[in-house]
Amino acid sequence: MTPIHIVGHAGCGKTTLIVDLVKKLVNKNIRVGTMKHSAHVHELDKPGKDSFRHRTAGAAPVTVITEELSAVYLPKAFGISPEKILETYYTNVDIVLIEGWISGPFQKIEIWRKIIGRPPLFKGIKLVKAIVVEEPIGNTDLRVFQRSEVDSIADFLLTLT
Repeated sequence: MTPIHIVGHAGCGKTTLIVDLVKKLVNKNIRVGTMKHSAHVHELDKPGKDSFRHRTAGAAPVTVITEELSAVYLPKAFGISPEKILETYYTNVDIVLIEGWISGPFQKIEIWRKIIGRPPLFKGIKLVKAIVVEEPIGNTDLRVFQRSEVDSIADFLLTLT
């Protein structure tokens, strides 16, 4: 299992790129997992739902199981980290695309859009292997992909595994 961060400023298209890459990789018979990392504190559950009420009453963990999906809510106090989640639940995949977690320890691909009005992140973070752009970025030693080159980006990701 190879985790790879897809990083970039808000509004750069990280989620859309990940969805496109997942489709391409799955079509190549690659087992793909994803993880969304948020630096913000916010509720994952729906207030008022049974699972929310169970959690706020003090139950931990709380699990929701349907015919097609299951979810387990674990408080951070249980020592849960992104690495622990990867070790526990992602052992049967070939690649994990992690949306965000800029400070994370794995190789990174940055998506950057000039229209956002903020400079690329790659100069200030480690392990960036490539940058995905819609417009010219100027001189860089990184591998540069156009956003439309999803097949090439997917192939490049496989070289990082």
